[in-house]
Amino acid sequence: MSRFEVKVDFEPKKLKAYSKNEARMDISVTSTDNGTYWCECDVMLSPPLSLSHDSELTTGRTRMGILKPSSALKKPVRIYTRPNNFPDNYNVNVIAYFYDEDGAIAERMESRTSITCADEYARSIQDK
Repeated sequence: MSRFEVKVDFEPKKLKAYSKNEARMDISVTSTDNGTYWCECDVMLSPPLSLSHDSELTTGRTRMGILKPSSALKKPVRIYTRPNNFPDNYNVNVIAYFYDEDGAIAERMESRTSITCADEYARSIQDK
């Protein structure tokens, strides 16, 4: 059993195809260990997702903070799309690094997920 858990949630759960989108990705890390750790996460997105609203930025790092014994941290990260997105599932990869008191990486955890981009117009026609 792992000492840490990494979870990624999106709000809204789905993006709209063929339009600009802004969504919040919540990264949560949980520790079941008795030690104190520093945590940071690398975020890697698949285009047309971006970490910047006006340019293509597919890789970034966020500092989660100090993870105390048996506790949790949560950090929001904004993701964007331009109108060039199509109905599909777009991959999001989060790699969390947990550093111990010596500054060495105690653990590296990877969380792979995706967010759905759906065509609202096609869905509304199917519902009729």
